[in-house]
Amino acid sequence: MQSAVTLAQIARYAQVRRPSVSNWRRRHADFPPPTGGTRAQPLFDAEQVAQWLDQRPALVRGAEPATYGDVFRAGLRAGDAGNGAELDGDTVAHLGLELVALRVAHQGPLPTDRRVLADLCTATETAYPDLAGLFDHVQAGDHDVRPLLADVERLVSEVGAPGAAEEILATARRRGWSGRLGETAPEICDLVTGIAGELLGKPSDPAIADLTAGPGRLLTTLSAAIGPRAIHYAETDPAMAKVLRLRLFCHGHRNLVPHPDGEATTDFAGADVAFVDPPFQPGEHEQRDEHPLSWAARVVECLSGDGIGFAVVPEWTLTRAAIARRLPVTWTREQLIRRGCVRAIIQLPRHLHPFNTGADLALLVLNADDGDSTRQVVMCNAAAIRTRSDQPWVQRTTDMVCRPTSAREAELCRTFPVANLVGRRSLLPAHLLTPESTAPDDYLLGTIRARESAISTFATSTDGLPVLQRIAVTTRTAGTSRRTVGELLRGGQLIRLPGHRIPAGDLGDNGQRVLGREELLGLVPIGQRRIDVVNLGKYSAAAITEPGDVVIMAGERLQVMVDETGGSVLLTPVQGLRIPGYVKHSSVYRDEPQRAWIGPHALAALLGAARNAARTGTRVRSTNLQQLDIPVLTSAEYDHLDETALLLTELAEQARRQAAALDLVRQQLATSLAAGALSLRLKPSTTTPNTRGDDSRATTPA
Repeated sequence: MQSAVTLAQIARYAQVRRPSVSNWRRRHADFPPPTGGTRAQPLFDAEQVAQWLDQRPALVRGAEPATYGDVFRAGLRAGDAGNGAELDGDTVAHLGLELVALRVAHQGPLPTDRRVLADLCTATETAYPDLAGLFDHVQAGDHDVRPLLADVERLVSEVGAPGAAEEILATARRRGWSGRLGETAPEICDLVTGIAGELLGKPSDPAIADLTAGPGRLLTTLSAAIGPRAIHYAETDPAMAKVLRLRLFCHGHRNLVPHPDGEATTDFAGADVAFVDPPFQPGEHEQRDEHPLSWAARVVECLSGDGIGFAVVPEWTLTRAAIARRLPVTWTREQLIRRGCVRAIIQLPRHLHPFNTGADLALLVLNADDGDSTRQVVMCNAAAIRTRSDQPWVQRTTDMVCRPTSAREAELCRTFPVANLVGRRSLLPAHLLTPESTAPDDYLLGTIRARESAISTFATSTDGLPVLQRIAVTTRTAGTSRRTVGELLRGGQLIRLPGHRIPAGDLGDNGQRVLGREELLGLVPIGQRRIDVVNLGKYSAAAITEPGDVVIMAGERLQVMVDETGGSVLLTPVQGLRIPGYVKHSSVYRDEPQRAWIGPHALAALLGAARNAARTGTRVRSTNLQQLDIPVLTSAEYDHLDETALLLTELAEQARRQAAALDLVRQQLATSLAAGALSLRLKPSTTTPNTRGDDSRATTPA
């Protein structure tokens, strides 16, 4: 491992931004001190940094490292893998794998002399005929291999030969290796391995096959899990076939059976696990006899009686429907379903492939064609699982597909009889995993309850017309002066409640409710986020609101509300204003006024006026709460405004409740009718629409 690293290298290897490392140094006294360098560019001991980073958990995704120390070490090894030579990605992949394979065959450090190394290649090809002709880069002598020899020796001693081969390929990918485009995404490899392990159990000496092997990422992952007796593969690209053979040799697999073409399924007959991930373009060959689902049919032909097959296909093959004539892809899809060859359809998340992000993929889990049409087909939406589940989506998807029905969530994974899938225009899980149908009586009861709730909401509501008719306005003749919030704070007429910075990890579902940016913008319902009183005790400066406090957020958008109940914790950038005298306290507040000079609803209305809103927004560089102002009015005007604002606020909340009740009735009716549980008819109206704008009503006979 490299002994000394700079701050920039620490950031690069730990996969964080450069300021994060500076924050670690400033905020943590136990961060390793510099061991050399200069004041402007200090050097740090790499092992000390790695040990310190071991204490910091990183974001876990699939099988990735769990701490920043693991990420740092992996980055350091990968960064060192090509330090000695300026080689392109293809040369690094081929030359590096050749040296690792030679190191495995030689079982000792490789010689640095070019002639001795060439003789070693000849001896290795004699001892291992499968490797004949694979050491052309080493024997050609076009590159200085000594820097790579040192890197290979270090990697083999640290992570073993399989790990060294993978580190070499990781370096090649970063340098533009052409083979990276043909690799199967690592999450798909892990998903296939997990499902195959669950469904097959522990078979004795299984045979695995890959009809489009590419560089062999799936074969190395799968073979490491199940230990096959033989590996059958087909790859028409000689460069990819060479990488595959060297890679599997470094992983310790010797029983390789190459085939010239993956379309000749008789060469792969009897496979216990068969896989295909063919290259394709969106919409490719949709009207030709050769299409992506043709590969799925070939996988079925390769399987033994109890074998499991996997095929990565584009999503359009599951949704494409024939219009004028039957398309070959729809006919193949129908035959696979009708004959019971499909065991599961898994809709994969988007952007799985780091170098090919524009494809929407699905994974078919296949059975041998035994004509059993009574099977159940598992439909699984892994894209939704990754969004909704806290667990790694690969493990969660594997559990849902392979475990009993009771372990599945109906909206994410469910089984369907083959008879229900025959003739469908779409077999995409997202289109089929709609909520399960309920009993017709439940639909009827839910619709009636929604209607009665809406009737009750309107029956108990207050008529807004008298309130609106009470509002009388006239033109003001006298001038109006204004006072800023800063002046009112300095004069003691308002008390400022600052917001506090509380990490999101300390928030939960119980305790004091919090008011932050999300609540005031309506992104999160008020009361959903809370903080436990034990966690709140760590923040002694956190402000707690009282009933009648005005809560303000000035910045990207001016938002003002009145906290009617109090007891809320303010999160920055939200602030609060308290009106002295509005809430009566004990005698300890002897200087408290007997009566508030303005009501909270009047203050909130004036602060949220368009005059103050124009001073905020994304185009304003800085907004200070003290810069907001309110007009100087008489006590009677403040009281009238407070009462008016309160009444209008209550009417607006009532209107929102009524709109929500009506929307619930509409949704319940549509849901019940779509499920086929109800029939609907509309009774004759007892009133005619009032189009004159007055309060008159004209009745008609029932």
